[in-house]
Amino acid sequence: MNFDGLIPVILCDQIDETLAFYQRAFRYIIIKQTITDDGLQWAHIKSDNTYLMLQKNASEKSAGQLTGNIMLHYYTSDITAQHRFMAANGIYVGEIEITPYYMSQFYVEDPEGNVITIGQDISAEKR
Repeated sequence: MNFDGLIPVILCDQIDETLAFYQRAFRYIIIKQTITDDGLQWAHIKSDNTYLMLQKNASEKSAGQLTGNIMLHYYTSDITAQHRFMAANGIYVGEIEITPYYMSQFYVEDPEGNVITIGQDISAEKR
């Protein structure tokens, strides 16, 4: 059970401006993005070996929604083992869910209220 990487997720009130800043200042390129009728919602960006995700802040927080200043997304090769390990160590873990973008993931929250996502890429399994 190893971690395979970490990608910080920056929650943005002004996601378009934030993306433009990272592109100008650090030469980030867009790997993937989600655009809806409301505009850019999410972007996965890369500069050399550095990755970030930008996510637009929801205008209203839903009851029970995790919030904080930053989200961290850890990748693991065994989501079930990691989920069990954390739960066995007294960490409140959310349910494992499968996303539309083929990630098996669950959430935890640090003492400051920052969201940590633990995920496993299952896209190869869905082909």
